[in-house]
Amino acid sequence: MKPVLLAFGDNAMFVGKEIGHASALDMAALAFAAGAQLGFFQGYIVYEADNLPVEGYMLFIKSVMPVLEMGLSRYVGTIRAKDYDNAQAALDAWAPCPRELIKWCRNHGVDHSFVDPQLLLIEKAIKAGMGQADFAYLYEVLKKGAN
Repeated sequence: MKPVLLAFGDNAMFVGKEIGHASALDMAALAFAAGAQLGFFQGYIVYEADNLPVEGYMLFIKSVMPVLEMGLSRYVGTIRAKDYDNAQAALDAWAPCPRELIKWCRNHGVDHSFVDPQLLLIEKAIKAGMGQADFAYLYEVLKKGAN
């Protein structure tokens, strides 16, 4: 079976025997990919607005990837342990980031509907008294749903 799957690409993964496991991986991958790509586009617009060469943006993005991977790996441990107290940057420190990006977008006539929910999630956590929590705490906010 594995040789057949590898014919579709060399990144075949066994995720479990249940039929829904592959679908769950697909949904998780789509969630990550869509968010990452929209974030890339938003950054591209900011970079482009100042007439900066796109090559410089790509070099920066490539240099950030290993740091992002380390951060995501750290989040896995933080979420598993449910220990959000050891913040490298608390949510209170993160909150100005989407606020400033929204302000920038408004000033430049750029759509900020991708950034609005980011601010909403951070503010929801802060209002719940979690302003000093790690960014990974947003996992808990997302998991609780629209309550």
